[in-house]
Amino acid sequence: MRIFLSCCLPIFLALGLWVKDGCRLSFWATSIQIKKEIAVVDGMPELGTQTKILWKDQFVHGLETPFVGIVLSLIVWFFFFKLFQKQV
Repeated sequence: MRIFLSCCLPIFLALGLWVKDGCRLSFWATSIQIKKEIAVVDGMPELGTQTKILWKDQFVHGLETPFVGIVLSLIVWFFFFKLFQKQV
C-alpha cells in the first residue's frame, strides 16, 4: 500500500496544483489578464464604457502539469518495479 501511494503521490500533487489554478487547457502562463470596465467620462457610465486590460505577474499551471505528474509517477513505479524484481 505504501508503494502504491509513493507511486501515485506525484500525479496527485500535480493534479492538485492544476485544479487549484482552474484546470486550464492551455500551456503554463507567467501572467494573467484582468479586464476592467471604466467609464469614458468619470462619474457618467451611461455615456459609455471602455475595457481596460491589466496584466498581473502570476504563474498559472497549465496542461503540462498533470503530464509531468504522470511521467514522474511512471518513473517512480518503474523504479519500485525494478527494485522488487531484483529481490525476487
